[in-house]
Amino acid sequence: MPRANFGKNRRLLKSFEYKEVFDNNSVRVAHPNLLILAEPNGTETSRLGLVIGKKNVPTAVARNRVKRVVRERFRSTSLPVGIDLVFLARKDLGALSTKDMAALIEHTWVRLRAQLDKVNVGHA
Repeated sequence: MPRANFGKNRRLLKSFEYKEVFDNNSVRVAHPNLLILAEPNGTETSRLGLVIGKKNVPTAVARNRVKRVVRERFRSTSLPVGIDLVFLARKDLGALSTKDMAALIEHTWVRLRAQLDKVNVGHA
């Protein structure tokens, strides 16, 4: 079972960490409502960075709900270790219900795992 915490070691914190994923991502998973970029990080821990812009999710309540649902799904999903992920919200993601958003994100994690397996990222 994956670890259920979300401490600082599980987050992208610095701008250069985000830039590394943006510039060198080896896996992309796209949907009209979201985009996930992934890159191996060479450590034992997968880390998540969130980009939830005001332009795409206009209200603070919706942005916070998106962040909460994404973190919740990230903590409860088993991804290959050593992956840095950047989750980008696109138009109308905040308009989805919490249940629909969770289902979409869960489906996206499945697609991400399949692509990571295809390119053999995160395997020794």
